[in-house]
Amino acid sequence: MEEQPSYETLLTQAEALPPQDLSKLVNTLGRLLVEKYGKWADLNRLDEAQDYIEWVRCCDSHHADGSRKSLEEFLADLASE
Repeated sequence: MEEQPSYETLLTQAEALPPQDLSKLVNTLGRLLVEKYGKWADLNRLDEAQDYIEWVRCCDSHHADGSRKSLEEFLADLASE
């Protein structure tokens, strides 16, 4: 079995990504975490909840490809929920 790269290696690679690819990666990882652990899993401290809310705002304001939504697109998505 192939050995997985270390956290430090992955972090270095992620930091080297262009902003749009990094945003896409963050959105994808966020979805995977929610699927695996649920929305509010392990948010025991206030700063964790604030970080989660910031993450949701970031995800909601970007398309899956990492490009930023216009205000109209963002509001239309909110209205459809």
